[in-house]
Amino acid sequence: MDRQCVVCHEKVATFRCIQCHKPTCSDCAFKTENGAFCSRECATNYRDFARAQGGKARARGGLLKPLIGLIIIAALALFVIHKVRPDLLPWPF
Repeated sequence: MDRQCVVCHEKVATFRCIQCHKPTCSDCAFKTENGAFCSRECATNYRDFARAQGGKARARGGLLKPLIGLIIIAALALFVIHKVRPDLLPWPF
């Protein structure tokens, strides 16, 4: 992350605000139990949204990307097994 902090404009950013994704340095980041934010306003907005959703707000991507990756890996593994040792599979392809 080679971007400048949007708060102090002096240091290299080490965080991205969880709410608005602006780059922020470690000294300027407003840190809570939910993560690092660029301002108290973003932290409050994130908290209020999470409460309205009935819990913690989800990070982008959620479980969908890892699940799709797992399905692709499993399909590739079955394909390789089918080509190398088809007798190991209980069903024909």
